[in-house]
Amino acid sequence: MLALTLQDLFGVNAIQTADELIIKKSDLSVLGMTATTNNRAQQLVVAILLKALENFQGILTDENNTPITDENNIAIDYDNRNLWESLEMFQWRFYIPDSYTDRVRNEIIVHHYESHSLS
Repeated sequence: MLALTLQDLFGVNAIQTADELIIKKSDLSVLGMTATTNNRAQQLVVAILLKALENFQGILTDENNTPITDENNIAIDYDNRNLWESLEMFQWRFYIPDSYTDRVRNEIIVHHYESHSLS
């Protein structure tokens, strides 16, 4: 199994020091977030989760972020959940709430695994 890198989860420009984790908003903008000086915390968390999700599950896209389809015009998806060492993440479902027809909700499931010795 493979270990995820900092850049896998947070973008190619992510770096860390002993005190800081630095994530460039530009690495998250391909996911639909517009980087501004005052993004809401919710926007940032969702963008980070969607960036991380790319490593686990999604739809293949070309360089213009257009879905790649098969001969029946159905988007080709991938599922890499079983490749990673201690983290599993997948989009469980998306839905549009009855009271908010202009909003799409995504549910993402995250599992983290740790090994413990029994002694």
